[in-house]
Amino acid sequence: MKRLMVLILSFALLFNACGREAPPAPMVQPVSFYYRTAQTDFSAEDGVIRAEMRDLGSQTFSDLELFLLYLEGPLSEELVSPVSQDTELTGVRRSGGTLELRLTQNANSPAEFDRALTYACLAKTAFSLEGVRTVRIRISTRGGALQDDVMLSESDILLYDSGAVPEKLEITLYYADESGSFLLTEKQSIPLMNPDELPHYALERLLNAPQNGGMRSPLPPGTAVLDVSVENGICTVDFNGDFYTNRPATEQGEQLALLSVVNTLCELDGISQVQFYVEGHKLSPYVWLDLTSPWLLDSAPVGPVREELGEFEGTLCLPGQRDGLLHRLRVRARARGGASKEDALLLALFARTPQNGLSAPLAGAPVPLSITTKNGVCTVELAPQTLPAEEQARTLTIRTVTATLTSLPGVDSVLLTENGEPLTADPLQPEENWYCSP
Repeated sequence: MKRLMVLILSFALLFNACGREAPPAPMVQPVSFYYRTAQTDFSAEDGVIRAEMRDLGSQTFSDLELFLLYLEGPLSEELVSPVSQDTELTGVRRSGGTLELRLTQNANSPAEFDRALTYACLAKTAFSLEGVRTVRIRISTRGGALQDDVMLSESDILLYDSGAVPEKLEITLYYADESGSFLLTEKQSIPLMNPDELPHYALERLLNAPQNGGMRSPLPPGTAVLDVSVENGICTVDFNGDFYTNRPATEQGEQLALLSVVNTLCELDGISQVQFYVEGHKLSPYVWLDLTSPWLLDSAPVGPVREELGEFEGTLCLPGQRDGLLHRLRVRARARGGASKEDALLLALFARTPQNGLSAPLAGAPVPLSITTKNGVCTVELAPQTLPAEEQARTLTIRTVTATLTSLPGVDSVLLTENGEPLTADPLQPEENWYCSP
C-alpha cells in the first residue's frame, strides 16, 4: 500500500480539520468538503486545509454526484479548490469500506506539494461520508496512461503535531543603498510556503521598505506586481504601468531597479533568468537598458565597498548589444596584492561576460601585459591579437577600455600599445557621443 504523509519532505505541513463554525440553523444532511485555504498560513492549525460544511437537504446524492458537486469548488472566498482545472472526475465506486476515485488530467502532473494537498482534501472529504474507511485515488492522463494509484486510510494523513514548531524560510532581498550607488542584501525570515507562491511573495516584500537601515527600495513609486510565472528557469514578471511611468531618471537608477528584482528572484530555487513585462506587454527597452532577452543575476554592482580590503567603486563602460553605445555599470572592484586601481578595473573589464543587454568585447582575451599611469595618461600594453581585426569592433573595444579607465580619478586619457607601438596617434579621451546617456 502506498502511504501518503501530508507532512511533505521538509515542509512539516500541519493540517487540521478544526475550525468548523457552528451552523446558523440545524442541517438536514450535513457533509464536509475539504479545500485548500486561499491564504496559506503554516502557523495555524487550519491554515492549509479547512472543511466547508454543506447541507444537502432532503435530496439523495450518489457518491459520483457528491464529488461532482465538490469539484464545483468552495462557496467561501477564503477557500480554493485543490484540484486543477484540467482534472476531470471519470468515476466513483465503493467496494466494502473502500471508496475509489478515478480522475484524468493532462500529462504534466502537478508538483508533489500540490498533489499531496489534493489527495488529502479528496480523502478527508471521502472519510466524512458514512462507511468510508479507505480511499483509493487513481490518476490517469487523457491518453489513458496511469499516473498515480494511491490507497489512503485516515491514519495515513497527519492532521496536527502539537509538538512541532512551524518552520521558516530565509530569502535574500536586494535593496539600494541610501546613495543609490550599489545594491545591498537583506536576509528576511518568512513563513514556509508553497514554492510556486514564493516568487510573488518575495517581490511583494521587495516593494516594502527594508527592515534594516541604510537601504531603500529602488523600485519606482506605485509599482505593483500583477503576475509572476516560472517556466524552464525563466521567471516572467508583469508589473503595473507605474513601473514604467514612474521609472528612474538615470541609467544607474534603471540598473538598480531591474537588478534588485533580478537578483532577488534568481536567489530562489528554480529561477536563473528574469523577463520583464508591463501590463501584459514585454518591456524592451526600459529607457536606456535593453530587456529583449531575460536578465541574469549580476553581483558586480552589489556592495558594500569594503575599503579596508582594498575594494573601491569603479565603472565599467560596456557596449549595448543592440545600440553599440557605451553603458555605465557601477561595480565593486578590488585591488589585490598592491595592484593599482587601473589594474583592478581593467581586469574586471576583461573578466566580464555578455549579459543583461550588454556586450563584453574583451571576454576571453588575454589580459594586458602592463598598465602604467603618468601625468594623467594611462598606457596599456596589450597582448598580441587582443583587439578584433574588424574595424568597427576594434574601434568599439578601444572606446570600451578608454571610457572605463578614464572613469577613475587621476586618469585623463588612455594610450593603447601593442609590441611597444601606439595603436592611436595620441592618447584618447572619451567623447559624449560614445555613450548611451550623459
